Amino acid sequence: MKAECIRTTLDHTNRLNKYKNIIRKLGSFALAAAFALTFLSAAAHVSANVPPVYSLQFLGEGSPTAINNSNVVVGRRISGNNYTPLVSENGAAWTVLPVPADAMSVFPTDVNDSGIIVGVSFNTQWNPVAVRWIKDQNGNYQIGILPRLPGHNSSYATGINNLGQIIGARGSLGYVPQGTGWLYSDSLGVIDLVSYNFWVYPVALNNNGIIIGGQERLNLANGQVDVIGQGPSNYNPIGGVAINDNGFIAGTGTLRSTSLWIVSLFRYEGATGWRYLTGTSRYTVASSINNLGDIGYGELGAGVYLEGLGIYAVGNLLDPIVTGQGWTINGSSALINDSRAITTIGRNTATGQTGSVLLTVNGNLPPPTAPANLQGMAHPATQMEPWNSINVTWQNTSALTRGYELQRREVNSNEWITLSLTPPGTMTNHTDTTVGVNITYEYRVRAVGLGGNSPWSNSVTVTSPSTPLDTTPPIVTILNLSDGANVSGIVPVSAQATDNVAVQHLEISFWNQYTGQEVIIGSVSNSGELSVNWDTRGLTPATYRLRAFAYDTLGNWTNRDISVNVTASTLNIMRVAAISLSASNSGNRPTVSGRVAVRNNQGRAVSGAVVSVEWRLPSGQTQTATAITNFTGNANFSIRSRGGTYTLTVTNVTKTGYTFDAANSILTASITP
Repeated sequence: MKAECIRTTLDHTNRLNKYKNIIRKLGSFALAAAFALTFLSAAAHVSANVPPVYSLQFLGEGSPTAINNSNVVVGRRISGNNYTPLVSENGAAWTVLPVPADAMSVFPTDVNDSGIIVGVSFNTQWNPVAVRWIKDQNGNYQIGILPRLPGHNSSYATGINNLGQIIGARGSLGYVPQGTGWLYSDSLGVIDLVSYNFWVYPVALNNNGIIIGGQERLNLANGQVDVIGQGPSNYNPIGGVAINDNGFIAGTGTLRSTSLWIVSLFRYEGATGWRYLTGTSRYTVASSINNLGDIGYGELGAGVYLEGLGIYAVGNLLDPIVTGQGWTINGSSALINDSRAITTIGRNTATGQTGSVLLTVNGNLPPPTAPANLQGMAHPATQMEPWNSINVTWQNTSALTRGYELQRREVNSNEWITLSLTPPGTMTNHTDTTVGVNITYEYRVRAVGLGGNSPWSNSVTVTSPSTPLDTTPPIVTILNLSDGANVSGIVPVSAQATDNVAVQHLEISFWNQYTGQEVIIGSVSNSGELSVNWDTRGLTPATYRLRAFAYDTLGNWTNRDISVNVTASTLNIMRVAAISLSASNSGNRPTVSGRVAVRNNQGRAVSGAVVSVEWRLPSGQTQTATAITNFTGNANFSIRSRGGTYTLTVTNVTKTGYTFDAANSILTASITP
């Protein structure tokens, strides 16, 4: 089945009564224990702690929707906006299932271990009805429309268990089931699940009569409904997707966050509640669970959680023969049964085939083969790589390789040391920067795979560089200025650097806190002496950090910092040199224009200064205005009123790094048009 599968020998006509008797006599716990014996034998061929390796059968174009324990896969193929129902038995190519006479779009949603299939059929008016396919005595599938709730002309089947019980929803929104749910069996007919106070549509049921939908769980044996949705406090309530016969539920939960959209995979484990399994993206969605507790899910691809083994991308479990034929897995979910067979979407890069595939276990995933052609070379320290090192390279020989383990020992030593790989992962090289001086080392490497480790490669011996590594930085001094010095104008600055080997670079800079930049005043290469002139005239008077920085031929560096107080220089003082007024008449409302000239103490124009003025009008009223000086140092103003005397007064002039000398400025002028 889609969510859970288990073989049964019960005849279809009497299985409901036997089910009730089993529930009464054994209870759900004892029944789950009996079922577990069957599952152990199904997976007994898989060795402990080694994941299975899968062969692949291509079913054809289309996507799977469910799988049972006999490897019957059902699915759908889309044409335009409509679906065609499909079935495959034990890896055979898709065959098309029959459809109702008025059907426009039909697809299966689940299949039980007896091969009974349920689904939904949409007519030309897009009205959905639940359908069931059963084989006749000749082995051909026959379709029938399932009864609906009284007063309802639509229904949507979502699942079936091995007892022949079918669940579904009242209707649909497009291809998505909607409304509250129902339960159908041939013995009891159709039952409204609202009568159990089950207020959502069901998505899955197991062979013990447990139904789940969203965060609700219904036990048909006692009619009890409970809520099982709340998991960890930092997650929203978890929605159940599939349930097995042990009561374990596969679910999906979203992180409580206003900034992160994280969706994670969970498994509900009875008394212990929800257990986080994996998921750090917005795409982690559960799709199936088997009676071993394995879960199929999607997270930017098809993935499986295998109980006792770990979490894997399905594509990483393919037999190398399969991948060698060009097959890859590009499905966004995985459906898994009790024999750990998987159905998902695959693509063959060699043939271009894309569609449903059936993956079946053909043993344990073998370990990769040993890497080949291990080589090593010593590298003395350089400025770009200021360390002695040995670079080791090798060749991968297996598609099963998922990483490497590299070891080193000193010659004539029995102690192998495992190195942290740089770079990590599946790169076939490593730069060993932890070597000593003039020491002969022996290296070996092996491949790491999901099925275990390969044998060791050939070994290689390499002697590290004989030149001791220079780790001593230069000594830097600022010669002519002391910490706390007061400076202004153009300031001479000298610095000196000395090194035990050689100075590669020396520079002098300052930090301008007003622009947030480190400004280099001057620099020199291959020298330990530097003298520069620092022009402070354009700086805002304040305390600045002055730095001398140097590094040697291997990149060892140091710096010397001091604080200096920059005061205003004469060129940083500005004044208003002139105010000129003019008027033009238009009737009895003259227009008066004013020009304010801003200059420094050398008489040069100061551009970019903000000039603030006040106009006094003939009426006695006042108005304020601001303007910015242009490249000629002039700020222009104008005003219009009635005839009489106009007075323009400069109230302030501002510019970063400058001081306004109001006392030596022309501040006011008048005109009577």
